[in-house]
Amino acid sequence: MKEIKKEFLKKILDVLDYRIAVVNQDMVIQYANKKFIDEYGKNRVVGKKCYEVIYNKSSACEEKDIKCPLKRSINTSKYAKAIYKLNKEKNILAEVYPLDQNFYLLILSQTTGYQHLINKIRDAEEKFRVILDTATDAIISINSDHKIILFNNAAEKIFGYKKDEIIGKDLNILVPSYYGNHSEYVKRFLKTKKPKIIGKTITLNAKKKDGSEIPIELSLSYTELNGEITFTAIIRDISEQTQIKRKLLQSERLAAVGKAVAYVVHEIKNPLMIIGGFSQQIKKHLPDEKSRKKIDMILDEVSRLERLIENLGDFTKEYRLIKRPSDINSVITDVLKMMKEIYPKNKYKFVEHLSPEIGEVMCDPDKLKQVFINIITNAIQAMENGGTVTVTTQKLKDNGVEITIEDEGKGMSEEELLHIFEPFYTTRDSGSGLGLAISYRIIEAHKGEIKAISKPGKGTKFIIRIPSV
Repeated sequence: MKEIKKEFLKKILDVLDYRIAVVNQDMVIQYANKKFIDEYGKNRVVGKKCYEVIYNKSSACEEKDIKCPLKRSINTSKYAKAIYKLNKEKNILAEVYPLDQNFYLLILSQTTGYQHLINKIRDAEEKFRVILDTATDAIISINSDHKIILFNNAAEKIFGYKKDEIIGKDLNILVPSYYGNHSEYVKRFLKTKKPKIIGKTITLNAKKKDGSEIPIELSLSYTELNGEITFTAIIRDISEQTQIKRKLLQSERLAAVGKAVAYVVHEIKNPLMIIGGFSQQIKKHLPDEKSRKKIDMILDEVSRLERLIENLGDFTKEYRLIKRPSDINSVITDVLKMMKEIYPKNKYKFVEHLSPEIGEVMCDPDKLKQVFINIITNAIQAMENGGTVTVTTQKLKDNGVEITIEDEGKGMSEEELLHIFEPFYTTRDSGSGLGLAISYRIIEAHKGEIKAISKPGKGTKFIIRIPSV
């Protein structure tokens, strides 16, 4: 039975693509497989010293920086290896495994194959790196100490940090403070191994290098290798999608409100005309002054309601623009000149940064003037104690124009921003709440875009984009 096992083992060793020999403590070869014999010759292998056969040397094959692996394995009873240079193109890898106290398994392989394996690993690493750095989503990994260990190119673009700035930093640098200390969540997971958000996709805010926040969609996973846990997040910037959703919701709200307003205007207009007409007739036949004054009060309120209905008509009607080539900078200059005359110079300042690169665009300058007046008037009213209104223009890639109007007022909350373009919505004690609603319709008629950015106590910035045609 032992002989059968021995022959079976020999057959296995003979089909392997390695030169294999069994060597005793005296470094004498006791057995060699077919590959070994084919390489070094049948008559000069078994019974000879390994260094005589392999390297044609008279003593153990030790070089300046390389110690014989067989000697090391004999001394330590542990695995040992060494690489020897055969010629300019080939090296030989010698590996020694102790079998028992007297015999050792010697495996020889040319490192061309070994190097090929290394090259394949390097190619795989390079492909992984290319995939990682060409991904459109940010990919960030942290270790169990909450330190960032991977930060791809998309992450650089989204967050504004370079890799060498952020690798090794705590992840909290990207987490808004109102979420608390994120490292505590990691510590809790490491203790319990019970995931709450791992494997799920969630939406939250992240903090950029400049301190601003962006909405993101995040998918989190973790891997454990050799006892080390790595957390990896795939992050997508959803600022644009969020803006589109908000704009769509706003359009739907405005459309619904517009229908309701149109109905109200239609129902009120005729009765109001009747009230006004009859009041005028009654006034003519009243003998005493006191009664006529009461009728005048009725007529004043009728006039106010008629003006309101006229404004509501501006909101509900489909705008017919009278477009012509116009210089937006000139329109803004005219509006600011008028504002400087109306409001006290010692309380309000108007600063303009108008780009000379802007050419003429096809628009209705009179309607746009109404938009600029509405927004700047709101800015003034938001700065009760005075301040600066800054108007900036710049050319867009499609030759359109972007106008920003920024104030130093009290600012608005997220909830207020959702409603500012709705009719009758106002953050002030006085005002009809129609100015911005009408402005929205005018910009919409230009196939442009208007939005507001604001935070409580930090002023408001309106951004208007007008296409070139």
